[in-house]
Amino acid sequence: MKLTVTGRNIEITDGIREHLQSKMDKTINDLVEKADIHVALNVEKRRHFAEITVKTKGFTVHGTEETDDLYTSMDNALVKIEKQLRKHKDKAQALRIKKGSQSKEKNQD
Repeated sequence: MKLTVTGRNIEITDGIREHLQSKMDKTINDLVEKADIHVALNVEKRRHFAEITVKTKGFTVHGTEETDDLYTSMDNALVKIEKQLRKHKDKAQALRIKKGSQSKEKNQD
C-alpha cells in the first residue's frame, strides 16, 4: 500500500500521517491487497476538507468530506471509502459464485 498525503493550506504533521496510517491499516488493508492511496487535506477558514482516492487494479474509489474538525473529516471520508470498497468486493464475490453455479449446471446437463 502506497500512501501519499498532500496538504493545501495546512502542514502535514507526523500525528496526521500516523492517524491516517493506523485507520487505513484497520479498514482498507482488509479489503484491498495492493492500492495506491492519495489523501488531500485542505483548510479554508473553519472548514476542513478531506479527499481520499484509492486506485487499485481495475477500479478507482473516491470519497470527500467536509466538517469543522480535520480528524473527523478524515475518518468520515475513510468510512465512505470503506463502504465503496466493501460493495465492490461483495459484487465481485457474488459474480464469482454466480459463474461457478452456472458452470456446475452445464456440467450436470
